[in-house]
Amino acid sequence: MQVIQSFRQVSQSLYRVFWNETSESESGLTSIQFMVLNVLKSRPNIGLAELADACFMGSSSMSGVVDRLVKAGYVSRERLESDRRVLTLRMTEKGEEIREYTNSLWMNRVSPILDIPKKDMDFVLSIHQRMIEKLEGKGMNTE
Repeated sequence: MQVIQSFRQVSQSLYRVFWNETSESESGLTSIQFMVLNVLKSRPNIGLAELADACFMGSSSMSGVVDRLVKAGYVSRERLESDRRVLTLRMTEKGEEIREYTNSLWMNRVSPILDIPKKDMDFVLSIHQRMIEKLEGKGMNTE
């Protein structure tokens, strides 16, 4: 139980430090929208279901997030030339600009944790990965 409480505290601290102090009005993005833009940066032209999986969300929830990003001009929906039935998502230039701006705010706010030695961070990440593997192996994943 201590581990779960610790994860929750870290998650809440990150959220509070960035999203509460920065506020949506400064960056214009919610934490989920920022995550979506980061996924689209590394994986352009993916479909809604793949994007939802990458963000650990359901497709119906992701659809609403994408709708708002499209309306704001940060994401575009495009049809593949090779298969006009397939709709893909791509970050626009405006989306890249707001992602870069929000990323710089994020890095300034979380920079204190960058003082943690790399070997310690690597150890924490390896423990996290082992926990994920064990939980998913036991059928406890709720995807």
